[in-house]
Amino acid sequence: MKITIEDERGFNQVFRPVGTTVRRAARRYDWVAAEARKVGARTILELGCGTGEAAASVAARVEADVVAVDISDSFLSLARERHQLPNLRFERFDLLGGDLDRLGRFDLVFGNGILHHLVLQLGPVLSALRAVTKPGGGFAFVEPNFLNPYCAFIFGTGIGRRFAKLEPDEMAFTPSELRKAVEGAGWRDVVVATRDFLLPGLPEGLERPILAVEPALEATAATRWLAQSHFVTARA
Repeated sequence: MKITIEDERGFNQVFRPVGTTVRRAARRYDWVAAEARKVGARTILELGCGTGEAAASVAARVEADVVAVDISDSFLSLARERHQLPNLRFERFDLLGGDLDRLGRFDLVFGNGILHHLVLQLGPVLSALRAVTKPGGGFAFVEPNFLNPYCAFIFGTGIGRRFAKLEPDEMAFTPSELRKAVEGAGWRDVVVATRDFLLPGLPEGLERPILAVEPALEATAATRWLAQSHFVTARA
């Protein structure tokens, strides 16, 4: 079963809602909503919204206006068709060629697996995000952990990259790489928490046993570094 959806360029960008993907995604949406509440967000920006599930879920969980942007017209068409809320709007935006200022100012900026598409322009992108975030506003991003064996195969080998249909410049991060990049762009109170052993697209029958052992794996330094994702927070 194919677990990803490709954009117009033929790259895999969005996981289909199959198997463990549903629970995995819901946990991430809950996390973003919690970060929004921490900063009392009234305006939120999502980068790389894809087909809109994260933006819609966050918009439904908090009392804030959510602007969700993506470069893919086909993804945005699906997002607008599927998700219609009074506090949510979708816009086409190219992070590498557009002016973020035109979108306004935000109390929280977030994204799920988007920064690793932008590694060649990561510094300028992070600085631009800092510039449109209000003082004291939040930063909440989830990014792949290069030290995770699955991610190391997908991002670090030729066969893995072809199998996953990655973009040419797409690359996962180590914790230190991500922390240095965010701090270097002027963000403060940067925290990179590596966790999540629930891989997407696995059979639902594996969800319960994985969740049963996950707390122990995340609580131990000897195994925590093997988790799939970095959950990064910071303040403007």
